Amino acid sequence: MELSVSSRSHGDHAIVTASGEIDLYTAPRLHSELAAVIGNGGPTRVIVDMSGVEFCDSTGMNVLLSCLRQARERGGELELAAPRPAVLKILQVTGLDSVFTIANDPPARRGQ
Repeated sequence: MELSVSSRSHGDHAIVTASGEIDLYTAPRLHSELAAVIGNGGPTRVIVDMSGVEFCDSTGMNVLLSCLRQARERGGELELAAPRPAVLKILQVTGLDSVFTIANDPPARRGQ
């Protein structure tokens, strides 16, 4: 399955929407989009809408961690929104659920 990634600015933050599968082959696409949003003095808060992500392997988790580190180095934050149960399980098993800020609802439902 392919991965589609898009981003949009929304006030003081950006929303990056991913849908599909994040794996060894598609993770570079997610990394490119997140790096572009975080770099260049972008917004301090980046929300990754994970509601459409059906699978995320260790490569995808490493991309998210790397971008979280980049965001924090610039004084910002990277938040994961609405991960599906399978992705949430991976976050919990790896302990990454305590590293990331995770919101249960997608940004649209929270008025963002």
